[in-house]
Amino acid sequence: MMAIQERGAVIFDMDGVIIHNNDWHLKSWLLFARQLGMDLTEEEFPARVFGKTNEQILEIAFPQASPGQLQAWSLEKEALYREMYAPHFQLATGLFPFLENLKTAGIPTAVASNAPLVNVDFALDTGNIRHFFDAVLYAGLVALPKPAPDIYLRSAALLGREPADCIVIEDSPTGLEAARRAGCKTIAITSTYSAADLVPLADHVFEDFQAIDAFLFS
Repeated sequence: MMAIQERGAVIFDMDGVIIHNNDWHLKSWLLFARQLGMDLTEEEFPARVFGKTNEQILEIAFPQASPGQLQAWSLEKEALYREMYAPHFQLATGLFPFLENLKTAGIPTAVASNAPLVNVDFALDTGNIRHFFDAVLYAGLVALPKPAPDIYLRSAALLGREPADCIVIEDSPTGLEAARRAGCKTIAITSTYSAADLVPLADHVFEDFQAIDAFLFS
């Protein structure tokens, strides 16, 4: 059993972990790509989009675009995503009681996402879970996004914990690589990738938060 030590903490990725919203990122990306005349298919989506910032994705398609234009397009795409996803918003199965258990146990928590702040705010406030988190990290707060370890190293520091005492919950190989490079323990949730894709980088793999809760608190 992966016990949470007295000096431990739990750090959550957002997209695909706190909320299972990747289908809506796909739908909004496909629609936005058509609006821009960008060639993007559903089959290409995981390889071209997962683990990259919007600006990185758009820069590959539009290498002559200015940084300002890339940022403006990124904001437009995320506004479209929130508009499409809002009527379907739902927290991940078992997340709320798991967060309550962590809070009751006095275990500090953080959100650490490659997403922009406006998306993180949307998820935390729509789901009414902001009060559970001691630190909130988002794109732009660190020099390099995942798979670089920066965001998890900073999360641990903000929580006053050593990375080795932190458990990171992720849904993607990119995020798991970032957590491992930071020296954190890793739990993967199979909301986006198969267990076979995640096992090489995760200490443990689970289907949902109900299983993680039972594992950590039973």
